[in-house]
Order: sequence, then structure tokens, then C-alpha cells
Amino acid sequence: MLASQRQQEILQQLRRQGAVTVAALTEQFSVSVETVRRDLLTMEKDGLLTRVHGGAVPITEMVAYQPLSQRDLEQSSQKDALARVAATLVNEGDYIAIGTGSTPIHFAQELKKRVSRLTVVTYSMGVFSVLKDMPGYRLILLGGQYIPEEDSFFGQLTLDTLDSLHVQKSFVFPSAISLDHGIWGFEETLYPLQQKLLQCCDQAYILADSSKFERTALFKVADMRPEYIYVTDPELPEQLQSLYAQNGLTVITKER
Repeated sequence: MLASQRQQEILQQLRRQGAVTVAALTEQFSVSVETVRRDLLTMEKDGLLTRVHGGAVPITEMVAYQPLSQRDLEQSSQKDALARVAATLVNEGDYIAIGTGSTPIHFAQELKKRVSRLTVVTYSMGVFSVLKDMPGYRLILLGGQYIPEEDSFFGQLTLDTLDSLHVQKSFVFPSAISLDHGIWGFEETLYPLQQKLLQCCDQAYILADSSKFERTALFKVADMRPEYIYVTDPELPEQLQSLYAQNGLTVITKER
């Protein structure tokens, strides 16, 4: 097979699977690792993909900002599946922090079904509204300036209060994540709070439905780090899961 034919097939697989790995391509085409790496380098120079350790991912697209009311209507089944997976990571009596957005509402609703005793720190009015009627929950709502478009509090007062707290687990909900570019948010007023959530816990969980993978947004929250645990729905392509694992990142897609 000519190099151009191989590269066309690689591009088609990349579009179907969301990622390709060097190991799989080497076996598929019966060529050396060096040959596959050369193909990927050529394609990267042509602007067709982004090389990462162990393979390649598509050129990263930027997520278009949508208000919370619109996001509530999108990827509902994936958010439900993600929430079920994430809720299995919470134990009775845990101290947790939950960020804001549309997915946290699904997460909070799932927590109500599974866990009867929790301490929950949040700056999301939506999360607070879902959990406020749970008798076994202690809720800490972080005040500050209210942003109606995101149904959330923000600002220095919110940051200062969060800075005085520590939890076992933080659940952060970014707008996009990318193996090569990191973790991203789209709301200027809220991404500093996401950064603070990553710092105030023993274990940080990054929760994003599969549509948010290998994309970017406007504000960078953090680099991809192996100490974070990435939680998503089962629709994340297996090749992409494999590539994340090869880069030392833990991705959870199934209930435990």
C-alpha cells in the first residue's frame, strides 16, 4: 500500500473513531512503527491531525458557547449516563464539592438516589435546589455575586470562601478537554472557581460527556494531569480511551 493510501485510511479511521494508535496502525498495515510515525508526522505537517504520545487525535475544535438554558437540552442521555458513573464514586458520609453547569444537575439528581449522607460544597444554585430537601445532606452554598445566565455565584467572595474549605472529592465540569491542550472552560467568571476546586480536595474528578473530548474552549482551567480522574459516558470511542490510557490518564466510563 502506498503512503498516500495509508494516510487516507488513517484519516478516515480518525474521523470514525476519534483517535488512532500507533500500535493498532502498525498491526493493521503490517508496517514498522517508524513507518506509521512518519505517516502521522506528514499528516500533522499537512494540518490533518495532532500527534500525541502513542498515536494521534483530530485537529481540536473550539466549543461554541451556549447559555445554560440551551445546554440543558443537549446530550441529555450522555449526561444521565455520566451522572450514573460518577455517582458510584461517592460514598456515604463523603465531603464533596460540585461545580456548576448543566451536567452537575444530572449528577446531583443521581446522588439523591444512591447516597443518603453527604456534605456538599457548591456555588451552583441548581445543585443546591436539587439537594436541599435531602435530610441527611449538609449543604454549604458559597455566596458571592450571582450570575443568572449560569444560575451560579462567582467572584472574590466565592473564591475566598472556597479557599478556606477542604473536601475529599471535587467534581469539576469543564466545557472541553483535550489530550494535547488541557482542560477548558467558557465562562470567564467561573473558570477561576474550577481551578480552585482542583486545589481544595484530596481527589479531583473531571466530568465531561463524550462530546466534549478533544475540543477546547476560551479559558484554560488546567493541564491534563495523571492525578486527576476523568469520568465520561460509555460513548467515548475505545481508541480514544486507549490513547488516554497510554498517556497515563485514568478514564472511567462504566459504573463501579
